[in-house]
Amino acid sequence: SSVCAVQNLWLAARAEGLGVGWVSIFHQADLQQALGIPKGITPIAYLCVGYVSHFHAKPELETAGWLPRLPVEDLVYFEQWGQRDDHQPLIAHLRCDQAAAQCSRQTAPA
Repeated sequence: SSVCAVQNLWLAARAEGLGVGWVSIFHQADLQQALGIPKGITPIAYLCVGYVSHFHAKPELETAGWLPRLPVEDLVYFEQWGQRDDHQPLIAHLRCDQAAAQCSRQTAPA
């Protein structure tokens, strides 16, 4: 439920033109003290939400060489881990979406 809540917040924020940043490196005790979070509550996500000057074409960590974007067909399995089915309608649809996004990025005015 928590993961879904974060994803929904992120998607809703982006749909409204807001940027979201996930702070992943922090000291839990310091965060709890700074925000007045009681000791019995464990933060699961520290998100910064707000207006940004622009959105990058690629995630900043990808641009910095942290990890390249993986092909969707390498991430989606059917029935069990590692079982691919390149003929599934979902995979064909995702490939079409990726191709359209790539095409629009290449033809968008600078």
